Amino acid sequence: MRYLIVITLALLSGYIGAQTSGTDKALPEVFIIGEHEEQYLDLSRQFPAVFMSVYNNDISRAYSGWTELLMDIEDYATEIGFDIKGTKLWLNLWFRPDGSVAHLAYYPKPNSRHIPEEHLIAFFKNFVRQYKLPVTSDKGFFHSAGAAFPTFFERTTADKGK
Repeated sequence: MRYLIVITLALLSGYIGAQTSGTDKALPEVFIIGEHEEQYLDLSRQFPAVFMSVYNNDISRAYSGWTELLMDIEDYATEIGFDIKGTKLWLNLWFRPDGSVAHLAYYPKPNSRHIPEEHLIAFFKNFVRQYKLPVTSDKGFFHSAGAAFPTFFERTTADKGK
């Protein structure tokens, strides 16, 4: 039941949410990689830094930050009763300077478990609206990587989820 409520709320809230810039207004919070290609150039201008730069270009810290984010996605799915296990994706995320997610684009990998597009979009819409990285930057930043759930990672911080 919670699963249906989450999806319904996400679909309804898509009509309401006002964004912060001209690019944000035209571009959905969550979309499939390959859609909205004409706006990718605008995103690179709006979010010019790379994920690793917010971790002082320390690859170990950046990797730890990425794995923590993936575990937070997994924890959120568990919290709301959404089964994300078996899902394998390519993810592109654009973060605001305060660490909140402005946009998330995804594409299922060929060997991914199938989750209907509208369910996955609704899940990610709700996730990005409540999530914030524990790091900040002086400008927007971007990250692109693969993700597979379950993650099988162990937390490196004392905080076991958000």
